[in-house]
Order: sequence, then structure tokens, then C-alpha cells
Amino acid sequence: MVDYSKETREIFHKQHQRIIQDRVAMERFINMFTLDYFGLGADYFKGKRVLDAGCGDTAKLLIPLWRFGARKLHGVDIGTDFIQVAQESLENFDIPLKDVKFSTGSVLDLPFEDNYFDFVSCHGVMLHPNDIDEVNIAFSELARVTKVGGYLYTVFGLVGGLFEEAIFPALRMYYRNNEDFKKLIDNIDPDNFEKVAIFMTQEAKKFTGEEIDLSFVKDLFDLDFCVFVQNGIQAPVRLAIDEKYVIGLYGKHEFNNTRRLHRYVKRKNIRKYFAPLHYHVENPISKILYGSGNLEFIGEKI
Repeated sequence: MVDYSKETREIFHKQHQRIIQDRVAMERFINMFTLDYFGLGADYFKGKRVLDAGCGDTAKLLIPLWRFGARKLHGVDIGTDFIQVAQESLENFDIPLKDVKFSTGSVLDLPFEDNYFDFVSCHGVMLHPNDIDEVNIAFSELARVTKVGGYLYTVFGLVGGLFEEAIFPALRMYYRNNEDFKKLIDNIDPDNFEKVAIFMTQEAKKFTGEEIDLSFVKDLFDLDFCVFVQNGIQAPVRLAIDEKYVIGLYGKHEFNNTRRLHRYVKRKNIRKYFAPLHYHVENPISKILYGSGNLEFIGEKI
């Protein structure tokens, strides 16, 4: 089996370095998390020991957890390059570094003792192991370091639907087979969209005399959107793990009251028009576009 873990980490390292420079994108992610979303009570996180497994360079999830009252925060990821960037990210949002410890490690072998954390999160990482066997190993590790009575929060992404079964697989294949498209995606930037919009308006006026206003394009295709496109296309492995399988993992590792979470994500780019469909997963059009909807879960270890 080919091990893509280092390649995947490097891809996301570059993406995260872009995001950390964009305050709007960072705040969009941070504001996705509220106490109501987790449903654990207003005081649950106060003084708790928490882990973000696969925290990335932005360490975005640790910011709201600190704001909720957690003071023993840990972030783990592969390699060491992410640590300085993650520390800068936290400092940008006035998070004291004395409350946070970053460690080198993998979700396949977490560098912590059993039953260590009150709250463990793994957001988006479980899409990118090499195969389903590694997903099982990773979940076992996440469960192992969660205290009895603590909570494990995981996000797996979409399964099914037009985007994940047709559009993005085609884009991923084209990315691997077409050097020009690969170069475009690897360097995609809001300026790309603005330049195309200017070209289109100039050419339309030249041939038809018609004035077309595309000045809104740059706002609709911002840096946050550009990194979203990279996120969906660049990674060498993107697994499809359905809801039944995830619920089974929680049950296997003795988690109780496992429930699926939902959140409405407020965006500023073109995705804001799709946000209602992304949230209301039972809508017939939502099912066509997004299949299961985003799979987000929390369970209590018993």
C-alpha cells in the first residue's frame, strides 16, 4: 500500500498557510462552533483538557474551545512545520500560548496515555487516511485517549450526491492527468477570477457593445473559496464513509448518546447561496447535491 500521509500533510500545510493570512476565512471557521452546536452545556469546557487531533497549521478549532473555557489545550499533527504557524495563528486571536501544547504525532498513534482528555476532536482528518483500515485504527486511538465520561467529536464530510459522486471525482481525475489544470488549481487565487471577469466584459463590449457588470465576481470567489476548491481536489485520498459506519465505530468503542450535529455556516463567498441547502439535508435538492450532508458526530464514552 502506498502511504500518502506525508504528501497529504504537505498539501494541507500549504492550504493552511494561505488561510491563516485571511482573517475573514479564519473567523468564518471559528464562528462555526458554538456551545449550542455541541450541546454540552454552558460550563462544560471550563478548565477541561481537550485535544484537536490533526489540528493543522491554523489550529482553528482550539480558538473557540479556549473561548468556551478550556485551558489545557493540545494540538497534534504530522511533522513539526505546523507548530510555529499554529502558534502564530493562536496569537493572532489572543490565545495565550501557555494554555496550549503542540505535539508531533499521527491519529494512527497518538502520543498520549489512555483516558487523558475530557474532549477530543478530529475535524476532517478521517477523510484522508490511506484506507478504511487506517480509519478504524485512528478511531480506536481517538477513543483510547478520551476519558470515560468525556466526549469524542468527529467530522467526516459528505457522502453521496452530485458533488461528491460526480463533479469532484471528475475534477480530481482531471487534476492528476492535466498539467495545465493542475497548475491552475495549485495557484488558484481571487485575482484569477477577477482577470477572467475583466476579459469577459471587455470582449463582450467589443463584439456586442453590451456593458456587462461582473464587478461582483471577486467577492464571490474569495480566498476562502479558492482554498475550498483546493481542499476538494488536491488530496491524493478522499474516503467516503457513511453515517451507519460512523455510528458503528462509536458503538464499537463504547460511546453512548452518539448524535449527529448540524450547523448553519455563514459565508461571504458564492457558497453562501448554497448554505440553506447544505444545512437542510432532507430537502430533495439537497439530497441530489450533497447526498447525506456533512457528517458530524459527538458521543460520550461510557
